[in-house]
Amino acid sequence: MEPCETETSSEATAVAVPGGFDVSFWSGRRLVLSCFNGRILIHVREYQTADGKEYPTKKGACFTPGRLMALREKIDTIDEILKQQEINASYNVSVAPILYKAHLGGGIYVSVSEKYPGVSLRRYWVPEGQQEPTPTKNGIYLPRNQWTALKNKLEELLAAYPGLLEATVCSSSHGGNQMEFFECSECAPFSSDVRYGERF
Repeated sequence: MEPCETETSSEATAVAVPGGFDVSFWSGRRLVLSCFNGRILIHVREYQTADGKEYPTKKGACFTPGRLMALREKIDTIDEILKQQEINASYNVSVAPILYKAHLGGGIYVSVSEKYPGVSLRRYWVPEGQQEPTPTKNGIYLPRNQWTALKNKLEELLAAYPGLLEATVCSSSHGGNQMEFFECSECAPFSSDVRYGERF
């Protein structure tokens, strides 16, 4: 397999993925690195078993290296929110339906709701006539113990493919240029000029 390219602030870094990275972090849930059309993609996906073999389902989230780094940057914050969520639940305190939501790039968001003790990785979209992004069915919910297991496997992935660490979070590279920001399908995926060009 030809090396894939990661996104960096300067030139692209080649990362060979001859066998890829495919590990189970929970029963029926896998973390998978693959190369598609010359691009590295990282999947957090639910699998189902049929005839003794596991097959990927539509339940999951797909990350570019930049989006993966955006998620990694937010792990400490997410963990603090999960701790607070547990405290709120023990005291029967209600704060807000969504305790945390952050854009990772493209249409992908990470969120923590008040109702469910875990993390949601999900694609969003903006319905016609609306302003705010709305979650789609395309995503995966990770209860707290599965989130912890995924974090451990993410570190294994980065140890195996340290080139991924060089990927940049797109929004940090526009240097305050608003026009460039709003023309970027990674940072502003729901603007009218770019919303239909987003594939991953």
